[in-house]
Amino acid sequence: MKYSIPIYAVLIVCLLAVGCASKEMTPEPVKMPTTPAVSLLLTPAEALTSGDSVEFSVIGFDANGKETSSVGTTEWMQTGLTGILQDGTFTPDKNAGAHAGTVTVQSGDLKASARVRVIPSLPWTEDFETIELEKIPTHWIGATGKFFVREKDGNKVLVKTPVQRGLNRSNVYLGPSTMKNYQIQVDLMGTKVKRRLPDMGLIANRYTLDMMGRHQRLQIRSWASDLRMAKTIDFSWETDVWYTMKMMVEVVEDKAVIRGKVWRTGEPEPDEWTITAEDPLPNREGSPGIYGYSATEIYYDNLKVW
Repeated sequence: MKYSIPIYAVLIVCLLAVGCASKEMTPEPVKMPTTPAVSLLLTPAEALTSGDSVEFSVIGFDANGKETSSVGTTEWMQTGLTGILQDGTFTPDKNAGAHAGTVTVQSGDLKASARVRVIPSLPWTEDFETIELEKIPTHWIGATGKFFVREKDGNKVLVKTPVQRGLNRSNVYLGPSTMKNYQIQVDLMGTKVKRRLPDMGLIANRYTLDMMGRHQRLQIRSWASDLRMAKTIDFSWETDVWYTMKMMVEVVEDKAVIRGKVWRTGEPEPDEWTITAEDPLPNREGSPGIYGYSATEIYYDNLKVW
């Protein structure tokens, strides 16, 4: 015997199914565990500001690694920073200049810290006279343990020394990676020990302007291991003599024009650029910086970015 289902019954079932499926399901709110916190996290863990306030959040985790609301009473501290820290918000002193330090939160025996870099808008100048000996400007990236402020000829200067282990080549970045449309200048001097000579220079928009010691050349490049757009010229320079180096990058439509200039410190700045290179795949932004390959000691002074 065959059984048939009336068409209207099928329609009713379909309509009921669609109706049920179309109902919006309201998710139940997630309840935060209230088990005691055994560790804390402070966010953002790394903050960069030109003078605006930075607001921090404290997150607690229990013994199972789950976020918990049971953090307890918190106390806030700052180290190396000039400004006001109140209820988890740090406001820099706009007259303090570029510097860096840490913000720490404590709840009972639990602690968490975050780093803050305060970097004001351009222009910048640095002659290292206010920097403690054997230290560096605290807001720089990549200089710790490789560069040191020392006395030379009655002044404080920055020194890049040969390393005890690892690589002598270092890039140091002075500001945010989003910077562009600036010029950078520095006085620098290389030394010679037997047949060893250093390389030294500047960085702008991720390009390097390099005074090459052994080769006695001047080079602009974007990456040392791939010289796809590098421009190199012969350039003789003497050791134990101060030179002034200047660099700028101009992005014009779909290419970058990188210009460099080097002259003896104390002499008039030449009108013409010493070297110019073009990059059809331009780096449109990047932190200003200094470069050094310290087979022997390199000295830097009177750093300017504007």
